Amino acid sequence: MQNKRLVGIGLCCLLLTGCAEKNIIEDLAILEAGAYDLSESADNPLTTTVLFPTVTKEGKVDTMTLTANGKSVHDTFLKIQNLTNLKLVGGQGTILFGEELLKKGLISVVKSFTRDPEIGTRVKFAIVEGNAGKLLKKKLRSVEDNAEYLYTFLDKAGKLNKALTTNQYRFLRDYYDDGIDPVLPVFSSEGDNFELKGLGIFKKDHYITHLSLSETQILNLLLGNIKHGRLMINMEEIGDHFQLLLNSVHSKNDKNMNSGNMSVEIRLDVKGSVLEYTGTMDLSQEKYQKELETQVEKYLITSSQKLLTKLQNYQTDPIGIGKVVRNHSSYEKWTHMNWNMIYPNLPITVKAKVDLVNIGKSK
Repeated sequence: MQNKRLVGIGLCCLLLTGCAEKNIIEDLAILEAGAYDLSESADNPLTTTVLFPTVTKEGKVDTMTLTANGKSVHDTFLKIQNLTNLKLVGGQGTILFGEELLKKGLISVVKSFTRDPEIGTRVKFAIVEGNAGKLLKKKLRSVEDNAEYLYTFLDKAGKLNKALTTNQYRFLRDYYDDGIDPVLPVFSSEGDNFELKGLGIFKKDHYITHLSLSETQILNLLLGNIKHGRLMINMEEIGDHFQLLLNSVHSKNDKNMNSGNMSVEIRLDVKGSVLEYTGTMDLSQEKYQKELETQVEKYLITSSQKLLTKLQNYQTDPIGIGKVVRNHSSYEKWTHMNWNMIYPNLPITVKAKVDLVNIGKSK
């Protein structure tokens, strides 16, 4: 009986194999990453660059990039297919966008991805200052595969800073939500390395500008709760002259709306361990620890208010203040509200409570 079952399973496997399209690995170009830029051609405005691994007859592993201009994503892919004897197969882990393309709007390109079953919703998105294809083609001594390096880079950054966790799913979710705007991490294509510059902010699908890494940390706190995070604080930004690194940061975020005077309040409750402190206070004494907590609270409030003012001036809402107002309003009131006119002048205040649970290492 057992032998008959094994024979039956074997026949099924043979039949299924015969029905499927055969793909020989040596004949495939398995795309690891893609880059999209605005071209200089009016007729073919989109430039696509793809990267895939190659193996020589001697068994040496390398990577290859191919580039083509076209009218759309699929048009460029068809042209790239004509540049190689290999069959292009999707599976990109990372997709990069040049900043000039983003200023024109990104949604038409991203919608093309949603119609392609070979591009998953978890593919990581990132912005490149200048030309995205140039970064994908860059050769670094210590990096064998740019695509794998960028993917692990973004994965690490997302674990340290939730605001940098961006992919196709999150971009589309925030784009279609009428109470928040999307964000994407920003890399520089200049220099000898891949450098993370900060976080790009959008108004719907149009790229506005990017926040510094310091501003990105504050945005991360304002977005929502944090577990096991890190926070680097340069107190020079508010007049003091020391640096503080907090580890094992746990932050709770509570946003509320006052319907009476139409204002929003954000409360931050931050706990963390002092990993490094370059100031002169003796943190083993409780009074100095309390003083440091007060200074950090002042820093968080001042930096948050400064960032919120900047975002309101740009009329972009990556924190989701609109969601707070929408969730505290009736459907009729929200739909009749001219949010784009209200948001830039909306009073938003931040309060912070900081608790340094242990002093760790200090100067």
